[in-house]
Amino acid sequence: MGCATTVVKIISIALNTILALLALGSIGWIAFNSDTGTEQIIIASYVSSVLIMLLAFMGIYAAIRESVCLTATAAVLLLVLAILQILATCLFIQPMKVENAQKHVDVAWQANNMDGIQQIFMCCGKTSAQDYVHLNQAIPPSCYAELQQVPNQLYIKGCVDEMQNHYDNGKMALIIASWVLVAFELICFGIAVFLGISFRNKQRRMQF
Repeated sequence: MGCATTVVKIISIALNTILALLALGSIGWIAFNSDTGTEQIIIASYVSSVLIMLLAFMGIYAAIRESVCLTATAAVLLLVLAILQILATCLFIQPMKVENAQKHVDVAWQANNMDGIQQIFMCCGKTSAQDYVHLNQAIPPSCYAELQQVPNQLYIKGCVDEMQNHYDNGKMALIIASWVLVAFELICFGIAVFLGISFRNKQRRMQF
């Protein structure tokens, strides 16, 4: 029993460490992709990621200290957080509407302010470089990789499609990240329950 508990204790520490790193990675990803979702969802994602990281550290500390109380607390909080994340993912994130790329590109096109979009998304024009050709305009340097105006460096794809793909991919990545975190939370919950029972039994044996 003692050997099994030690092995599970090590597994718990390892999984909680991975969970903390995943949460930290989620925070970094959200920071660089804050345009993916609404402000409310981004804030909620930040908060949940920070809570996950704190609970992971609590799980590591509880396992090292072999504390029944801390282990039970971490288990309960992980379960509650996992349930809330499942509800949030199903009710808010999955049906979430992403930004309309057509609207953003049209505004930039009318304002003659496409350079930033074309460099960030590596695209040219609204649908292609032909948008400039049809208007008898020179293709701007921002339509070229590293601003090198040579044919093989020209961005082929239009900015509407590229920006929309960015928004759609960002939403999908947010959904996948949420489910991965939920899976790790539930695994860590199960291990925490086992450890809590093992630690309590160990304490009882030591009393005799």
